[in-house]
Amino acid sequence: MSTSDIRAYEDNAGGVYLTRGDDGTVWSRGPVTADLEGQFADDAQGWHEGDWEPGEANGQSPASGLCGLAHIATWTPEGGVQIEKNPVGDVVAGGGGQAYLGIGED
Repeated sequence: MSTSDIRAYEDNAGGVYLTRGDDGTVWSRGPVTADLEGQFADDAQGWHEGDWEPGEANGQSPASGLCGLAHIATWTPEGGVQIEKNPVGDVVAGGGGQAYLGIGED
């Protein structure tokens, strides 16, 4: 994974999380509320460009790790958002993750 890659994850309760490159910190964005709907691409691009970053001062908190989280999407400066799909082609993200990614449920 490049240091520019931003990955989104989701827990089984619909909370979303972000990581960047290999810095090791997993940031909780929390449950997806109306202000977070469709926000992943903007968050990722802002983090990459230095206009925004997750942190406790911005209302995010570090999570204990990726255990139990599903990888739902990756953003890269070259390709934008790539949505993760399971082997049969269904979107991996649940309701909260889909809302954060700005996609409708299948």
